[in-house]
This record gives sequence, C-alpha cells and structure tokens, in this order.
Amino acid sequence: MDDALRHFGAALAALDLELDWELLGQSYCEGDAADFFDDERREHTLDTGLRFAEDVAQALDERPGRSVYLGADVAELPVILSEHLLLGRRVEWLNLDGPATNELRRALAVVSAKLGVELPVPSARTLATIEPASCDHLWMVSVLTDPDAFPALHDALYHRTGGPLATGRGVLEEDRARADALVEELLDRAAPRCLLATSDEERRVIAPLVQTRGWKLSFARGGRTTAIVGDRVRLGTLTRGDT
Repeated sequence: MDDALRHFGAALAALDLELDWELLGQSYCEGDAADFFDDERREHTLDTGLRFAEDVAQALDERPGRSVYLGADVAELPVILSEHLLLGRRVEWLNLDGPATNELRRALAVVSAKLGVELPVPSARTLATIEPASCDHLWMVSVLTDPDAFPALHDALYHRTGGPLATGRGVLEEDRARADALVEELLDRAAPRCLLATSDEERRVIAPLVQTRGWKLSFARGGRTTAIVGDRVRLGTLTRGDT
C-alpha cells in the first residue's frame, strides 16, 4: 500500500505540472480561458476529487472489481486514479474524442512513462465493448446535462427552458430519446449489485428506467457538489431485479 500511495500522489502531482490547463479551461468557458483553471480552482478541484475518491472507496468497501466512468473529465482524475492505483480495480474510462480528452490522454501517457506505472486513459470506445453485467460501479455525472450533447435536456433538467440561461437549442423529445438509450446501455453493464454515482438532475432520467426494469435503486443522503460544474452527486445502490 505504501508504494500504491506513493504512486498515487506522484501521479497527481505530475499531472498537475504536465496538463495544459488553458486548453482544458476552454471546455468550460467561452473566450479567454487562460485563468479559468487558476491555482485556487485547481486546488479546489483536486481537494473535491480526493473527497469523492474517499466516498467511492468507502462505498465499494475497498473491494476489487470493475468500474465504468462515462464522460469523466479532469475533475474525476483523483477518483479514477484512486480506484486503479489504491484499490487495484479495473477502470473503463469512456469519453468522446475532443481537445480535452486528447489532452488528458496525452498527459496521462507522459506521466505513466515517467513514473513507470500504468494509468487509465480515456477511450472513445462505446459501452457495447464492455461485457453486460460486468461492472459493480457505474459513474455518470454531468453527462446528460451537457449543453452541447443534450442542449434541450440540459435546459429541462436545470429548469432553464425559456429562461435567460437556456441554450435554446435542440428538441427535447430527441434529446430524451438519446439520453434514455444511453442510460439503458449503461444499466446493461451493471453487476447484480452495483454502486451508481450520478447527479440529482440525471437521477430524474435514470430512476424511471431502473423502475421499468423492476430493479431497485436507493441513494444515500447528503451527497457532494462537483468542483467545476456544481452538480450535486449522490452515491446509490443499484440491485438488479433478478438478484
């Protein structure tokens, strides 16, 4: 465990130095992103990520297994690296190709070679490449609320439709159909008993689909707010109806 902790700390420190933070900032703001990830925001993002990592490790009872992270970004780095390096779990990290994902992939490869430690990297593979019922941890946070991928659903879930903060784009029925299909595909990967991490907004999409399957889903009270987007994330226990 001492070596694992050393590798974990070294990887986070090396990534902080290696990542192009201005490029990553462009994913979250329009215009000049040079100061988006300033020292204060980076420290807050790291601290929040470490707290999420503790929450997940405790919920998983630090057991081995397999996790799938859908749409995870820089904020989830501490959680993903903790699962891989400290808990020895297999991590499937799926995200769309793009400047931010490519930068994360590049930096993780550099740090991995520098430390001589294999690190998870985001992949553009689809959920279909992961065996059904093989993951005891599903992470879907700030995916269905993405204003670029699901603009109309973003407006609806944040109660912004028709307001000044609305994207004003997309067709809600089409967004919801695509979101439902993505959630169904994710749920197919759930082990008989599974940890599910998601935001309060996305829970409103996921819970009805779980109920339709005859499965059970219960969330712990409290939760934690993400560092960048500000969504409230809760950890739930998902139990398949055939268990």
